[in-house]
Amino acid sequence: MQLYNQAAVAFCVLQAVIVTPAIGSILKQHPLHPHATDKSPHIGLQQWVAAQDEYSQQHILANIAPFATDPQAMPGAICASPSRKHPDYYYSWTRDSALVMSEVINWLPSANLTFKRELEEKIEDYIGFTRHVQQLKELKYGLGEAKFHMDGKPFRGSWCNAQTDGPALRARTLMKYARILQNSGRQEQAGDLFYKVILNDLLYVQSVWMDPHNCDIWEESRGMHFYTLSAQQRALEEGAQIAEELDENWGFAETAQQISLRLTGFWDHRGGYIVTTRNHTGGIMSKASNLDSQVLLAILHHGSASQLSSQETLVTVSKLIKSFDRLYQVNQVQQTQINGHWVQLGVAMGRYPEDVYNGDGVSRGNPWSLITSSVAEYHYRLALELLTAAKSNQLAEFAGMMRWQHTWGLAEYLLAVGDRFMARVWLHTDNDHKMYEQWDRHTGFGRGAVHLTWSYTAHLAASRARNLLLKALSQ
Repeated sequence: MQLYNQAAVAFCVLQAVIVTPAIGSILKQHPLHPHATDKSPHIGLQQWVAAQDEYSQQHILANIAPFATDPQAMPGAICASPSRKHPDYYYSWTRDSALVMSEVINWLPSANLTFKRELEEKIEDYIGFTRHVQQLKELKYGLGEAKFHMDGKPFRGSWCNAQTDGPALRARTLMKYARILQNSGRQEQAGDLFYKVILNDLLYVQSVWMDPHNCDIWEESRGMHFYTLSAQQRALEEGAQIAEELDENWGFAETAQQISLRLTGFWDHRGGYIVTTRNHTGGIMSKASNLDSQVLLAILHHGSASQLSSQETLVTVSKLIKSFDRLYQVNQVQQTQINGHWVQLGVAMGRYPEDVYNGDGVSRGNPWSLITSSVAEYHYRLALELLTAAKSNQLAEFAGMMRWQHTWGLAEYLLAVGDRFMARVWLHTDNDHKMYEQWDRHTGFGRGAVHLTWSYTAHLAASRARNLLLKALSQ
């Protein structure tokens, strides 16, 4: 607890923010083990992380059509999970698919020639699926339609629509791929991708971002959402850069600035954290705290380096960890053995404290694998930001004031914190590396959708940040 408090205050100093007594009190209540002075448990974790990386990649690809078991599935459709009952997640969600394909694109630089061709075929299939759903005429909610059947037909059942973060995420994913095409000399292909696919999503986002009736990423609440607005702002900023290069002007930069101003209103002075929804217009009313892990996901997926290490983010993450630490029985277990090494465990993290979705119905919410992996990623990336600042000589005075021999000591500490959350994921992941959406809050066993594609994606994001941090610390 004391060490984490030093780390948190340190980053507040880095941001030149005065820590008020109220915020200082919040930081002191971070629920990490009070004797967390052990060295990073990465030696015990490393073997599992590498094996889980390989398994996660395989099952992400296995969830992207075409499938031998389902000839009706359209190539490029990505199922959220192969589970077809209890729960039925065998659909292609726009948001989930964009996050997954963004992860797949990350594999291209290190892929050998054969694997690279396989990945590019998957990406091109995804682009084809995207063009197909963009051109459907019978969509009630247009490009904001949340999910589709795996054969590319629109979902006709009752659902929380529109979800306007999806097109923004998809635009960002495809802009990332367009940059790769451009850098590899395929400018014409990159241009076609932008004008025929990406631009549709960007223009849609620009037209709907002020709608206060869109659904949040948990598909439960209507209003203006921090995650959705963050995704839209970032997509339009990146779209504006490409538009400038093409000597075009659709006003994306101006719209992104308007969204940026709106996002400043999500800091809640009374609660002392970033809230998830403003201007609530419908959906569930039980989220009294307005404290939600999707704020952390927004900062990881769309945020800047300054947002990652801001005082507001630090306090929000601390509040989230504290709220789930005391909520789930599994968090009473605070250490375990991995490959013969005792390691401290981080907190099993859920969506929000008032959650009642249990993975297949309504009772009481559970911890989620993808969110716990994301908290690990957050600490690894904080450490990377710290090292970057140290190399630019921004932290010399701060490091001495915090009594660290050097900045690397604080970064190593954050590595240890991240590893505790990674160890928590290890504890609740099947021995065969199979991941679920949730873990039972009492027993810790997997619940809800099996082979959830987003769970594998979140693990790989955390692992990549961890590997970058280990490399930086070794230099």
